[in-house]
Amino acid sequence: MPKGDTPPVLPSPLSARELLDMHFLDMRSALLETAAAWDRIERAAGADQVAADPRLANLRAALEIIARGRGDRAARILTALSDPPL
Repeated sequence: MPKGDTPPVLPSPLSARELLDMHFLDMRSALLETAAAWDRIERAAGADQVAADPRLANLRAALEIIARGRGDRAARILTALSDPPL
């Protein structure tokens, strides 16, 4: 495969229902854990000092990617959460 090309995405052998059944509880848990951590940060002393932290802005961008859909979420979130190149 030439450099820079991405491999084709193979379809899942499982149905959408099977995949949802398999992953729902893990996805739910990850969302709840993220929301709880965000609540703890906002309630902690000094919350106003980190409100504009770029990491929180990157997490907000990742949440927007999830909410908007349109596929390829993992790659777009990874990009949103990655440090810019030097």
